Amino acid sequence: MKRSELEKSFQKALKDGEFHVWYQPQVDMRTGRPRGAEALARWKKEDGTYIMPSLFVPELERAGLMTLLDEEVIGIVCRDLRDARREEIPFAPVSINLSRLHAGRREIAERFKEITERYGTDRRELSFEITETAAKETGNSDMAQLVKYLHGGGYRIAVDDYGMGCSTLKLLQEISFDILKLDRYFVSRIGEPKADVILASTIRMAEELGMDVVAEGVETEEQIRFLLNHRCRYGQGYYYSEPLPKERYIRWRQAYETAV
Repeated sequence: MKRSELEKSFQKALKDGEFHVWYQPQVDMRTGRPRGAEALARWKKEDGTYIMPSLFVPELERAGLMTLLDEEVIGIVCRDLRDARREEIPFAPVSINLSRLHAGRREIAERFKEITERYGTDRRELSFEITETAAKETGNSDMAQLVKYLHGGGYRIAVDDYGMGCSTLKLLQEISFDILKLDRYFVSRIGEPKADVILASTIRMAEELGMDVVAEGVETEEQIRFLLNHRCRYGQGYYYSEPLPKERYIRWRQAYETAV
């Protein structure tokens, strides 16, 4: 699809409300208690079919349009948080992925402030995730400035897909992240000697740096035992739940509250 065609289709989708947010629960693996969720964008066309993120996110990144989608997602999440709060339904906190294209945007803090104030969102209800590889594409200085802006707004920041970039340790040295998300690539290889050493040492390092650790792609009890034995407390993945539309996520949270 040509850029002009993509932009036209994207702008129409924004106007028609074709973008939705699904939520993948994050869990305290020691207790099974919900810790929150990661917000994931979904594009549902007028005919009811879905376009998978793996197809539209890279294209929107290349066209420079992902910042607009991120703002749309933030707005949807803030609206869902407001509605849940009014109904006294457990929902927060929610983490939201940010495109590398936000790095260097000086207006980002003001834009996010406008969106969150519109829905009365408390800063403790949100956190943001930035992929480790984004720093390679934008430069550590721009990434550090982005994190500074967000910290200034009172938000916690996670480095996502940790272990898949090229300057990992330098990134942690130069930028103060609050949360480290272990990439599913390494979690899926638990039981392999090299992967076990890498994960154990990474979790220990993050703990000593004062960071929470969240393991992505948790699918088996073996993985959970290993992670807990090495003091990784939080996880998300299909062992606990697939990404869920808002209504199903609420039911998932309520089922836990009822069970306990």
